[in-house]
Amino acid sequence: MVESILFAPFIVLALAGLMREYLFWRNETASHRQSCRKISVIIPMRGVYSWTEDNLRAITSQKTDVEIEYIFVVDSPEDPAYVLAQKFGRVIISQGEGKSAALATGLKVAKGDCIVFADDDIKPRENWLESLTAPLSLYTAVTTYRWYVGQGLCHKVKLAISNMGFPAMMDKRSRFVWGGSTAFKREFAERVKLAERLPKYISDDYAVYSAIKEVGGTIWFAKSAIAPTPDPQCKIQEAFHWGVRQILMVKWHARLGWYIGLMIYTLGFFISVVLPIVGVLIRNYWLLPGLALHPINLAKDFIRARGVKKYTAIQVSVVDIVATWAIGNFIIPTALWVSVFTKCINWRGRKICR
Repeated sequence: MVESILFAPFIVLALAGLMREYLFWRNETASHRQSCRKISVIIPMRGVYSWTEDNLRAITSQKTDVEIEYIFVVDSPEDPAYVLAQKFGRVIISQGEGKSAALATGLKVAKGDCIVFADDDIKPRENWLESLTAPLSLYTAVTTYRWYVGQGLCHKVKLAISNMGFPAMMDKRSRFVWGGSTAFKREFAERVKLAERLPKYISDDYAVYSAIKEVGGTIWFAKSAIAPTPDPQCKIQEAFHWGVRQILMVKWHARLGWYIGLMIYTLGFFISVVLPIVGVLIRNYWLLPGLALHPINLAKDFIRARGVKKYTAIQVSVVDIVATWAIGNFIIPTALWVSVFTKCINWRGRKICR
């Protein structure tokens, strides 16, 4: 009986997370009046994939009354992205190495009073840009998040690891900015000297986030701007390494958050997977209450998927939700512990060590 009581705090915390998820998606997104006069969308690129052109077409087919300029930043004219991007906007050459340097290069030539950083692997809906910039009339920055769409085991691995970021986005105290879709005013960028700051960070997300925190700024999460992210040629090994890379960015720039995540997911795996298995093997059924975490977490995933569908019309099947949840129980703690011993990552052919 004593053993069972020890599980109570974890079950209570899981139920609190479930309630927070429900409240987050239940609340309607407030409408905002557009205050931007011109929007500069800066997209760093390296290489081209079979789906890149479709993504760029979606990014540049936005419905808004505001003037838009699209700035694509590539490493060199020899990069295949150089020719493709010319179909959709202005192309410039990066003045440094890495994504952060590319964004800084684009920021220096951008003419808009509102700036958007975007990744080339998203395929947003036509209201993405309006949803991302209109709230800037009230907030320092506006961000959203991605949702991987696709089939197969690899897709589930990416979706499970990616969705680790959603809980932090739900609370303004823990909310961060996602470099794949983040907007802010030019005056903010000039005030914090963002173009000079960016190259000093491996992760552009944390370069912008740290600047916002320094000035006491606020971040709005745009639910209707959540970006579908297709990856039809996804490979399991690459997806896992991608996940470790995302976790390492947190480890390198927000170590406390990484420690908390490592602790939570390790304890969750131990309580809901390891102990129940041991309990069955040795017939000690007081070790089974941790199984209660599974239906709670699965219910949370269903609520999230329903919320994403509500605001973005992205269809998520019951099978996908259950499969992603099941895989996440094992792949997330594994990726976290791999990050403990990993010092270097590769980003599109560039090796980064810390």
